[in-house]
Amino acid sequence: MQSTESTRELAPFANCPALDGYHCWSNSLAKIYFHYGLPLAEEMLFGLGEGLNFMYWEQKGAPPFIGGRGNMKTFVQDIGRRTGVGVNELSTSSARKAQESLLLQMAKEEPLMVRVDMGFLPYFDFGEDYHFGSHTIVICGYDGQEQVLVSDMDPNAAGLKAGLYAPMTLKEIGRARGSTFKPFPPKNTYFAFDFSGGRAPGEEEILAAIHKNSEAMLNPPISNFGVKGIRRTAKEILRWPDRFDDAELRMNLFMIYIMFEIGGTGGGIFRPMYGRFLEEAAAVTGSSALAQAAVLLQESGARFSQTALLFKDVLEDGAIGERIDEAAEKLNENADLEEEVFSALLTTA
Repeated sequence: MQSTESTRELAPFANCPALDGYHCWSNSLAKIYFHYGLPLAEEMLFGLGEGLNFMYWEQKGAPPFIGGRGNMKTFVQDIGRRTGVGVNELSTSSARKAQESLLLQMAKEEPLMVRVDMGFLPYFDFGEDYHFGSHTIVICGYDGQEQVLVSDMDPNAAGLKAGLYAPMTLKEIGRARGSTFKPFPPKNTYFAFDFSGGRAPGEEEILAAIHKNSEAMLNPPISNFGVKGIRRTAKEILRWPDRFDDAELRMNLFMIYIMFEIGGTGGGIFRPMYGRFLEEAAAVTGSSALAQAAVLLQESGARFSQTALLFKDVLEDGAIGERIDEAAEKLNENADLEEEVFSALLTTA
């Protein structure tokens, strides 16, 4: 996916590795933290940002969306607060200002974390109609003329994704940053960091993040989210055969596989990632309760993967009714398991 010829004279800045990873936001942050001398595991960053949730969402004119990320508004800021790092999230409607801020950072030979529309990244091949503007990358090199070097991950793998470098022209990166396509147009958003007070998180910060994440899973503002969202999804997919024609139904079911396994979740819709965060949290705090919760979250992730794999080949396969019934049953089982896990975490953290 990388052109050696085009990047021969476009080297990354110092201490800017293309790290393998799972999720674009936490992977991008892991690169930034590494660059500034505070290397933290991607899983720790994900957990500190209260990154786990579940969402079932329908919007008029769009297919159902099922996701596993949480705390979208203050994810980066919460990580910064719990590690002593200042974070400033900035956006602009001006393409000129966006490029000026980029070039200022490049002149300092420091990486810049930005939001982009994946559909406009030339090193991916999603088709001209695909758009998703909540993807983050790190811009980590500049040839002084028309090309920048970006650091990202291979989008086509489940689980651990290979890190990659890819060249982009300033015009290409400007288009990806300034896309107005839904969902989640990136609005030229970028992040400025102040690591002068940076530190590793302590027990208090880790437990606070777990407590807040547990509350979000158990007491969501509406029934589309958290444990209630898992149960709602189980009900809704049973109605899908009556609501969608065959082609739409199959595509919606296939997207369950994509969003659980492939779409930057680390597989198992982020549950194994969060389980590994809990393992690290247990090591820091000495809590056997956190260690037990880590095991159960890994189990939950495995069950979500099993649910997703029911629909891996649904675009070509024949009968699907039994697989929808099985998926609904598995989702309800997972809801019961996660209610147990997060109820226990709420009393532990």
